[in-house]
Amino acid sequence: MTSDVPEIMSPLPEAKWDSRLDSVLDRLGTVLNVHRVMARHPDLMAAWTPLRQHIATAGSLAPRHRELAILRVAHRSGVEYEWHHHVARGRVAGLSDEEIEAVRLGPGGGWSDEDATILAAVDQLLDSHSLAAASRVLLASKFSVEQTLDLIVTVGMYLTLAMLINTAGIEIEDN
Repeated sequence: MTSDVPEIMSPLPEAKWDSRLDSVLDRLGTVLNVHRVMARHPDLMAAWTPLRQHIATAGSLAPRHRELAILRVAHRSGVEYEWHHHVARGRVAGLSDEEIEAVRLGPGGGWSDEDATILAAVDQLLDSHSLAAASRVLLASKFSVEQTLDLIVTVGMYLTLAMLINTAGIEIEDN
């Protein structure tokens, strides 16, 4: 954490979390620095956790597609913190190290149609905060309505996290 960041943006140790977050703490599993910063606003953290759980574990996107989207947002947003965490998750989801590095290059060459569609949609959402009609048609030909909505919300949630992480200067955990 850089010294010029106000304490309000620094990670809050779990021992100092508001008791209202006890159930959130139980659901998180591994507690990361981003969670520790969000814990400074217990109501926000309590509201955010179910959406995070949906996206991370219960969403309709295949884990591979979810991780492609998150890695692309992390790269485009310059968030090494998220990139670091989702490289490991991407591997678990079946992405090779070569594919993970290729995420930085975007949807061009070498990707399956589905993977390229995901990466192109992420870029379009980040660039214009919308999907053009042609992109919606392409997504509809490859993904369900639920998957498309989960993709849009995943991009939005990770863009929000990027803003928080970049603003607070959240550092990657030592362990």
